[in-house]
Amino acid sequence: MTRESRQARRRLPVARRLLSAVALAALLAGTAAAAERVTAAVVLAVDVSGSVDAARYEVQRAGIAAVFTDPAIQQAAAGGLAVAVIEWSDGHAVVIPWTILRSHEDALALAARIRRIKRTPGVSTELSLAMLAAADLLDQCPCAPDQRVIDISGDGPNNGPVSTWIARDQVVARGITVNGLPIVTPAEPDLADWYAREVVGGEGAILEVAQGFEDFARAMRQKFAREISARPASGPERPVLTNAVDWRVR
Repeated sequence: MTRESRQARRRLPVARRLLSAVALAALLAGTAAAAERVTAAVVLAVDVSGSVDAARYEVQRAGIAAVFTDPAIQQAAAGGLAVAVIEWSDGHAVVIPWTILRSHEDALALAARIRRIKRTPGVSTELSLAMLAAADLLDQCPCAPDQRVIDISGDGPNNGPVSTWIARDQVVARGITVNGLPIVTPAEPDLADWYAREVVGGEGAILEVAQGFEDFARAMRQKFAREISARPASGPERPVLTNAVDWRVR
């Protein structure tokens, strides 16, 4: 083997590494370019535990679907909105994967898909694990959102293996806002206070109270309209003050 051949052979690994680096950079650039810019990415996390019977489940499903038939919300979504839906109890299931809305037709199509959801079975109310799962789902969104939101609703406090406030603080530390919709019933009359203390958190967090399942559709529509119209604050991030959240019924 000549001297020139030996030098050329030694240069091959370097060339291969350079080509690999270029290919990786091109792949990352392509991925970034593919991510759609949206004003918000929202995970709707819905309680399907044992206390939610068939009638209550239908009220929840219909109330969420109705959100996307509201002309005001359709107009707010025109700038781009990413939505996913999970049902949670003992575990969780993604029943509507990430969907990008940009038009009236997109919103109506999502409403129709929500009405066709088949209930996920479950018994327990593992709300803390649901928050963590929703945060992971936000990390997987094929979008570039201005804000990331978990919109969690339920009719009882957490009985999962992780303390709710611990899960909440971990999620907020990832730059995610947790908004809450407690469904207050005679069985859980203090649920709004518990949500205010343990669940909601992050920049501009919202707590919208439903007084019973019959009030769910109104509360969901009002809270969703508020959260997608919110804008992240400029300047340094403010500390989480869950006791400052306005949770009064509107």
